[in-house]
Amino acid sequence: MNIAAGKVFMTATNDLALLMVFMVIGVVLLQVVKPLQKLFLPAGLIGGTIALILGPQVLGLVQLPKTWNGLPTPMINVVLTCAIFGVTINRTKMKNYLGAINLIVLTYFAQMFVGCLVDIGLGKIWKNLPYSWGLMTVYTYWGGHGAATTAGTVFESLGVPDMISLGIIMATFGLIIAMVAGIPLVNYGVRKGWATNVSPEETSGDVLTILVPEDKRKPLGFASVTSESVNGLALQLGFILLSIFIGSTLFQTLAKVPVPAFASVMKMIPALLYGIVGAIILWAVMRKTGTDRYADMASVNTISGVALDICVCSATATLNLKLFASFLAPLLIHLVCIIVLMLFICVVLLRRWMKHDWFELCLMAFGQGHGSTPSGLALARCVDADHKSTSWEGFGVALGVFTPITLTLAAVLPFVAVQNQWIPVGIGLIVTIGCLLFGEKVIKRQA
Repeated sequence: MNIAAGKVFMTATNDLALLMVFMVIGVVLLQVVKPLQKLFLPAGLIGGTIALILGPQVLGLVQLPKTWNGLPTPMINVVLTCAIFGVTINRTKMKNYLGAINLIVLTYFAQMFVGCLVDIGLGKIWKNLPYSWGLMTVYTYWGGHGAATTAGTVFESLGVPDMISLGIIMATFGLIIAMVAGIPLVNYGVRKGWATNVSPEETSGDVLTILVPEDKRKPLGFASVTSESVNGLALQLGFILLSIFIGSTLFQTLAKVPVPAFASVMKMIPALLYGIVGAIILWAVMRKTGTDRYADMASVNTISGVALDICVCSATATLNLKLFASFLAPLLIHLVCIIVLMLFICVVLLRRWMKHDWFELCLMAFGQGHGSTPSGLALARCVDADHKSTSWEGFGVALGVFTPITLTLAAVLPFVAVQNQWIPVGIGLIVTIGCLLFGEKVIKRQA
């Protein structure tokens, strides 16, 4: 028994060690190949792509471990749990930044509505497209590689194949488009006089490097307990794994309730929800008992970052390249529709609703809605490097309020979409209309 367990541990350790080799290769390429930094591609994505090319699907020079296929699910469970653990919503800030919050919510649900609707239309032409793949729009273009892997994992657990690979492909397209389309938007806005906080020094650019100067380095976390009692990082990991255990125990117990209909629903709940629910319960108990002082959010974020890097690298390395070749045309058509939608929301509507500091927020939302938050912040920095605009805090508050909700939706909505692909269309349409009315009746009048 112990020998068998030891072999399993050694296999996992060796397979993870090989994954880290490609992760480090990704870091080296980021530092050496400067254009990669301009696209804000993560090292995990680059390393995973190298592994994919060297692996059996392309060159066949490296035999990739089969265990890599199973890494995304547990890693994403950790990421989602970390994101929810310790979240407290500040109502006062929500009031002060309603415009930014409304914009972020609008881009999310408008992408859901248009993405799912275009998916249904394209499905009439390409019959072999995965069912309800259009919902991946908000988890790839809007959410990035982490959310794409999360939703893809849920879809595949519900019987929809190839969604992780599809999600990684779409998220990569989004990252590239965020900068390829975003930089021309920056230049156009500067020429039109929309960038009120820009200066020649801010557009000159910096030396590209991923190395943080020694005087600007930040700690990855803080010890909330003495090292003699327990390692600080181990304690935070304990909180995260305890959250997953609490959620798992809760749903498994509910699945045993002697009510067949209720029990069957509980059995169908995606495992990715376990950590989310468990983190909410554990954090509420810790705040009530005063033990929240033992938690360190910086360490929790570090744990989340490690899990996400492992997830992205392994998911990219095991992409289905045949899927990419088969679905390239519908993916490009779908992407063009999303670009047009985001330009309309971020440029036309936002300019109509907000009179001051709107362009910086426009760039943040455009970049974030196509690739990732760093993409949006990089675009905004082109016209406001000194953070003079109020959009910076507004954007941060908006994401802080809405991101925990989106992480929960990533685990819930695929379950709904598999039942009926028109449900996300309806949800997206209703919330989009609500945001449009809120923008016209409230945000516009406050400007």
